[in-house]
Amino acid sequence: MSVELLFQAAVSGFLMGGIYALIALALALVFGVMGVLNFAHGDLLMVGMYGVVLVSASTGLSPFLAGLLIVPAMMAIGWAVFGLLIRPIVGSAPLVQAQLTIGLSFVIQSAAFLWFGADLFNVRTELGASTIHLGAIVVSVPLLIGFVIALVASGLLAWFLSATVWGYRVRATAEDPVMAQLCGVKVQRVQMWVFVGATGSLAVAAGCLMGFYHVTPVVGLQFSVLSLMIVVLGGLGDLRGAMVAALVLGVAEALAGAIFNSASAPAGLYILFGAVLLLRPHGLLGRGATV
Repeated sequence: MSVELLFQAAVSGFLMGGIYALIALALALVFGVMGVLNFAHGDLLMVGMYGVVLVSASTGLSPFLAGLLIVPAMMAIGWAVFGLLIRPIVGSAPLVQAQLTIGLSFVIQSAAFLWFGADLFNVRTELGASTIHLGAIVVSVPLLIGFVIALVASGLLAWFLSATVWGYRVRATAEDPVMAQLCGVKVQRVQMWVFVGATGSLAVAAGCLMGFYHVTPVVGLQFSVLSLMIVVLGGLGDLRGAMVAALVLGVAEALAGAIFNSASAPAGLYILFGAVLLLRPHGLLGRGATV
């Protein structure tokens, strides 16, 4: 196997890892603020991906613009899910959280099968097959655009958390909700808006993915598992660690697919996952909660 092929895979994996980061940061933020691991996270992303398909088909917009257009709808879905299902289980046992969110995952998948069937959907655009040649490296234009949008969105999240009053309230709630409540922070309102905002961000991630990816009713399971792996590898509650873990997993997945084959790539990720858990139980940066 040539060095050029490995470098090509690493570049593509790094760009894909940036989009993975945006998806996983939403889950990491929800867990950090509420202590809830949402096993239906990928299925909510899948809803956004179908939304992008429908909007693009009806308006002719690119998937990137369609993703931005459905942000309010995804936020409304997040508001309903939080009020009906997530709020009652905040602070409950992990098993209760897992049972409820896995059940929600099955409901969303079943609804998608009833509505769309098992067919594969994608969005065809003029950019779909466009590439940029950087020497021997070929970069997919939709993947590059998705990476840039995901990077900008992740940067805006970091700015929001570190430089705004609402960001201070979110961080205070994540650090110590009881003390934050005593200091006048409306903790339940903060938790609600964090979940709503995280669900809305999945619309942006869905737009980034649908520039070059496809959606089926079961694709949510793939992204749920991947997001959970990233959050755990990054260190529970550590957003910077989740960003690094997403990039590492993106590169590792691409290299495993290039060296072996695409069917073996998940096995490589699980081996890497187990090795990191053994060597770095607090996450890659050593700053998260113990796994």
